[in-house]
Amino acid sequence: MKERFDLLLNEYLKDDSQLVDSNKNYYNSFINEVPQILYKYFDKEKYLIKSSIGAGQKSEIPWVCIFNRSITTSATQGIYICFLFRKDMTGFYLALGQGITTFEEIYGADKYTNITKIASYFKNLIDNDEFDKESIDLKGNKPLSKGYEKGTIISKFYEKNNYDDSVLLKDLNSLKQIYDDISEDISNTSYMEIVKNVVNNMDPSHIAVEEANKVIEKALLEESDKKGTEIISLELVEIPKYKKKNKYSQITKKVVKKIDYVKKAKLNAKNGLLGEELVMSYERERLTKLGKPELADEIKWIAKENDGTGYDIISFDIDDNNNVIEKYIEVKTTEGNDTNHFYISANEIDVMEKLKNQYCIYRVYNLKTNHPKLFVLEYNDFKTKLKLDVEGYIASFINE
Repeated sequence: MKERFDLLLNEYLKDDSQLVDSNKNYYNSFINEVPQILYKYFDKEKYLIKSSIGAGQKSEIPWVCIFNRSITTSATQGIYICFLFRKDMTGFYLALGQGITTFEEIYGADKYTNITKIASYFKNLIDNDEFDKESIDLKGNKPLSKGYEKGTIISKFYEKNNYDDSVLLKDLNSLKQIYDDISEDISNTSYMEIVKNVVNNMDPSHIAVEEANKVIEKALLEESDKKGTEIISLELVEIPKYKKKNKYSQITKKVVKKIDYVKKAKLNAKNGLLGEELVMSYERERLTKLGKPELADEIKWIAKENDGTGYDIISFDIDDNNNVIEKYIEVKTTEGNDTNHFYISANEIDVMEKLKNQYCIYRVYNLKTNHPKLFVLEYNDFKTKLKLDVEGYIASFINE
């Protein structure tokens, strides 16, 4: 395959004509021979392979695409494996990309924003160190080039005269496995259904909800102070271990089409307050059992007065030398048992980095049951057990 790619890299720009010429050696090599070579590794019944250097006019970015027929058979739509050649022919990318044309037809001026959003969504699902998740640079200046760049999910760059067939085929096989896993897990839905759901709902709703929370929480706190709340004891458990089942099963989860932000904010606020109250009770009991009832009385529910500190509660710990140290607790609460990820704000991350081992997150879950549970994430756990999506500020556990 390298021989065919090198022919294109060396000859494409030497051809001064802007028109596609099927008589050129690089044309026959790239358009006809490359797909036939790739079919040695991809089943024709399952995959369609196409090459293009343009129709009529020569393309700014020649490409080869490998389509899983269950997802797409066109470079204009869907997810596919592709080789994208730079305009200046200094090299090419092996990438998992998306078609921009459909985004342009549906979203118009927002096409780049939304295809980037879908790319980010899939990047967050893929756990692989062989490929880069950073933006690619095709050196082009036409809209289609920008579309390829924005739609790329993961990629690897190969510099002209600095790659070989064995590495290329090894990388292609790795990317094929990722593509096959995604294809299998979205087989019961459609790519465009995923696109519409993600575009409509992926904007981190917690950001919009938190604005409403500030008003709602104040009202709920006043109501809580008047009525009082029945406290259920929390059970402390080890940090759960997370094992990957279907690698991309999250893709097939239905997303609610419309969100009632006020209703969601009220629910989140109630759960958040109850989680914090449960932790306050848990900490008082913990310190009392440690023989420090006077410290139990000094615990402060900071979030009740100020929700911008980056933590909710100040409690205390006893170190190995029997010294009292302050403990800054951020509470993350969920009704269900899905504890695999949670939202964390930029401010919380900054505060955690400043406080380090004095900072921890109390993850409260199973809130709607009679046996809510709690596990504690300390500073070092963020370095060894969690990965952070810095665009959406979503912390999720590393699959074991």
